[in-house]
Amino acid sequence: MDNHLLVGLASSLLGGVIVALITYLSTRKRTAAEARKLDAETERTKAETTRLLTEMQAANGTVTPGGTVPTGWRLNGMYPGDYEAGTDRSVAHSGDRSGFLVARPEARGFATLMQSFRADRFRGQRLRLSAFVRTADVDQWAGLWMRVDGPDEVTLSFDNMQDRPIVGTKDWRRYRVVLDVPERSEIIAFGALLAGSGQVWLDDVAFDAVGEDTPTTGADLDELPPAPVNLSFDVPDGG
Repeated sequence: MDNHLLVGLASSLLGGVIVALITYLSTRKRTAAEARKLDAETERTKAETTRLLTEMQAANGTVTPGGTVPTGWRLNGMYPGDYEAGTDRSVAHSGDRSGFLVARPEARGFATLMQSFRADRFRGQRLRLSAFVRTADVDQWAGLWMRVDGPDEVTLSFDNMQDRPIVGTKDWRRYRVVLDVPERSEIIAFGALLAGSGQVWLDDVAFDAVGEDTPTTGADLDELPPAPVNLSFDVPDGG
């Protein structure tokens, strides 16, 4: 074969390899960037969800079109109209039905299927909320949450599973949230939340008092200092 032909063929092959390599690297870079963007959006949503859940008054609520929200529960959240809630008679952990929360197409923010009750019987105790949860195609996150409020709707303790979110498709599993209920507690609010697309089923919800050997799962806001400290960094380390 002519040497010029060989050189031309080699150059053509090398050029094709370079183009393929550049395409692969640019696609890989783009995919990594998209993943980082999604992670950042998820973290932003988690932070916003936490803020809204801690600020949301227990009395607020709305119902989905058709009034399908299960008796005793409310639909609430950032954009509750972008979600639906109801009772599913075809899916259950035990018995013949479960509660569900599902995102409508292009749902924004988050929604929660929730309720609240007086804290009287649990004051001075450590309270565990447990429930069986099943998820399908959750793209951002889902979880149980509980909030303990004191006078003037001040949040005393709170956890929404932000540090251990439920993502994707998961079969029935028992999840737990454990919080202290200070003596000045007035209201306990709780529920299941869904951020982004997907669906959550909830069943066999239970509350029970536990001992101090059971660790809490969220921030005990009642133990925070009343004001910022050591702003000039003059206090010795360990002081």
